[in-house]
Amino acid sequence: MEQSRLSASHLAVEPPDLVLTSDLVRAVSTAQALTRLIQTPLQSEPRLREIDLGSWQGLTRVEVAATYPEQYAQWLDGHPPDDRGGESRAQLDERVFAALRDIEIGHVLLVTHGGTARSIIETLLDLPHAGRWLAVLGNCHWSELHRHPGGWQLRAHNLAPASPMMSADIRTGLGERGDANAVDDGAAIDGAEVDGRG
Repeated sequence: MEQSRLSASHLAVEPPDLVLTSDLVRAVSTAQALTRLIQTPLQSEPRLREIDLGSWQGLTRVEVAATYPEQYAQWLDGHPPDDRGGESRAQLDERVFAALRDIEIGHVLLVTHGGTARSIIETLLDLPHAGRWLAVLGNCHWSELHRHPGGWQLRAHNLAPASPMMSADIRTGLGERGDANAVDDGAAIDGAEVDGRG
């Protein structure tokens, strides 16, 4: 909650025209920390939820490795695990971009989750999903994307107010490997700011 308040005070300096949030509790709470400071509407969007991880849902990485060692090894090698269930990366991308196509406002702040944020950024930048092009977003960190005539540009990634509390999350996620699906390891609430202004 303190991380949400720190990020909100920074993001309130240039408030967006709309705050669109996943409808999951932690994302809504993070979004509300910002909308309490600004006169911007908050809209809940279930399509911004994190990827459905099937049998892995709600487990930590340690629990996944212990319970599903073969699937976890596949994930570490960058391949979607067999028989996990849930959503594929293509299904996540389709769900998220259906929500984004419905946005008619230029400067929007999306409050979502790590895997969903990565899906949005990689797809907007036309990056292949097979690699780990982006570092994992720290808790309550954000990225800035701007649309220009030639497409989308990533202007900044993993931004946060200067604070030891905020930088600790980044150091723990730097060595992450695996496919583009996220695993809930206790730090999976992140924001991605998509700014459509020129």
